[in-house]
Amino acid sequence: MHGANGASSSSTFKQFDLYGKVHDDYRIKTQSGGIISLASMVIMALLFLSELCSYLQAEIQDHIVVDTTLNQKLPIGLNITFPHIRCDEVSVDTVDSTGENQVDIAGTLTKLNLDINGAPSKGDPVAKQGECFSCLEATPDPSDKEPAKSCCNSCQELKEAYQDMGIPYFHILDTAMQCRNSVGCQVHGDVRVSKVGGNVHVALGKSTVRDGKHVHEFNLKDVSDGFNTSHIIHRLEFGERVPGVESPLEGTAKIVLKGAYMFHYYIKLVPTLFEGDGDKPQYTHQYSVTGQEKDVLVRQGELAGLPGVFLVYEFTPFMVQKTVKDVPFTHFLISVCAIIGGVFTVAGLLDAVLYRAAKLRKGKAHI
Repeated sequence: MHGANGASSSSTFKQFDLYGKVHDDYRIKTQSGGIISLASMVIMALLFLSELCSYLQAEIQDHIVVDTTLNQKLPIGLNITFPHIRCDEVSVDTVDSTGENQVDIAGTLTKLNLDINGAPSKGDPVAKQGECFSCLEATPDPSDKEPAKSCCNSCQELKEAYQDMGIPYFHILDTAMQCRNSVGCQVHGDVRVSKVGGNVHVALGKSTVRDGKHVHEFNLKDVSDGFNTSHIIHRLEFGERVPGVESPLEGTAKIVLKGAYMFHYYIKLVPTLFEGDGDKPQYTHQYSVTGQEKDVLVRQGELAGLPGVFLVYEFTPFMVQKTVKDVPFTHFLISVCAIIGGVFTVAGLLDAVLYRAAKLRKGKAHI
């Protein structure tokens, strides 16, 4: 009785078999079928690896919300090199639309003098006792009743000698022995600003606030032969640095051959918040930028603007929230099944077509 029941249940399950089997004696193996099978396995393996890589990468979903973090301070990270400007010739400042000014920022922002090779300067030459460095074009005429000083033993003394004689001196700072150890300047570090429109600039002269206005003081005669504002932007970020968020201005290089140029970079900032599973949220800004440059030395001894680099930024009122979402394993499993089933089915159809075409060709050949 037990054997009969077992045979009965076995035959019952056989009725539900959807996959009909063909006896090995009736199977026909062809060369085209072998090629298609190998190609199918390669395609399935490649598609499987592609789907696995996609599954291992987190999916990022974007949401746009109103930015409610306007009361926070925003750190701006800078690293800009000026190959032909001494650090004592420029000031780094911030100005915003509320009237808040940060003048000649120090502390978190550093100005580093560079030598002619772009390396950190070891300082200007120091004259030994009894030495007399030449004043170059500012050397006094011996026939003058009250000749000016004939020794310029430091870069500052050389500049003062040129100023006393009313001669512009910027063209000799790269070559004069007293100054050539510090021909460039690197501005790097962070500055914190309010989340309102404003600008960060590196510009000619000593800055100050007078009667509520931000002004730069300098002698116009000193720049009558030009002011070289060539620069390279190595780093510029608004907020935290987040992998995958590009900074369009990084790597920008501008070369000035003559004149005194004012560079404006108009930056549109989009607040962005990255939220991962269990990770601390990262707050940064994506931005787009347009640039404008102008030679403000309209004629000798006359400027139509302030030579320098101005980063003019403006905030959008919306924030982009980027949330990391893991792909469910069931999604991966469904995709793998679809890949295997789809490739197997298409390969079977292709093999059947080729096999029937071959049989038809052989039949015509016999006739």
